[in-house]
Amino acid sequence: MRWRHAGFAALCLCLTTASARGEDADSRVAVAMTAPEKAFVLGQMRLFVKSIEQIVSALASGDRATAAQAAAARGGARFQAENAMPPTLGAKFPETWRSFGQPMRKGFDELAKGLADGEGESRSLARLGELMRNCVACHESYRIVDARD
Repeated sequence: MRWRHAGFAALCLCLTTASARGEDADSRVAVAMTAPEKAFVLGQMRLFVKSIEQIVSALASGDRATAAQAAAARGGARFQAENAMPPTLGAKFPETWRSFGQPMRKGFDELAKGLADGEGESRSLARLGELMRNCVACHESYRIVDARD
């Protein structure tokens, strides 16, 4: 529970600091998407965050199996099997966006395998940290905007 409060406090501090410094101008690359495309991408992002929370909570309680399942749920093999991505979306991703997304799926697959193979908790958390740095880099680089039809 402490981590949730600390994370929320850090988010509020970042938002307040950015606002206080007048950083309202968003210099990230805009990626225009239709409503269904945007809903799909944001839904995938929420699933990443949900899985990260499940992995951390499971590792905190010593439940490696649940952590491995949560990681595998965001991996590439599962995504390909359940792919409901709007057919128009792939062409809209800038190449560097793909350089963030594809390693995310692979990273979750590697994390799931490491957890299933019994790698140490610190290595699993380090893998998760690498994935989170990828999230941060992408969110610092891109923003989704509504496509003008």
